[in-house]
Amino acid sequence: MSKIKALFVKYKQFILFCFVGVSNTLVALIVSFLLIKLFGLTGLSLVLFGLDILAGLASVIGDIAGAINSYILNSRFVFSGRNRSTGPRFIIAFIIYAAVSALLVMLVNKTAGVPRDYCKIIVTPVMLIVNFLMNKLWVFRNE
Repeated sequence: MSKIKALFVKYKQFILFCFVGVSNTLVALIVSFLLIKLFGLTGLSLVLFGLDILAGLASVIGDIAGAINSYILNSRFVFSGRNRSTGPRFIIAFIIYAAVSALLVMLVNKTAGVPRDYCKIIVTPVMLIVNFLMNKLWVFRNE
């Protein structure tokens, strides 16, 4: 049991980040999925250069909802809190995250032929690592 406890203590921050990430992911996926379904019900379609722009838009809006959840929970429970530069850095990191995530969603849809309903699920594990590193090393770093 002490080995498990030692591992938890060693990786506590990453483990907590993952738990927060699960809630962020659920928020983002639910919002994205609902928007995709809404676009489907309304018959909306926007394809540019073979990329499903509405799938990318749904991804970004879902990520915004997840980011709000992320900022609140990460600043309170995972990292050492907020300071004057945390908010602006979080927004910049989020913009980078959302842009890369949306691009990957559109590329997975186009190149792998994965239905747009499921692309975000495929992209999420890669983005988890990118997001943790941006938050740990830049957004919430100790001054």
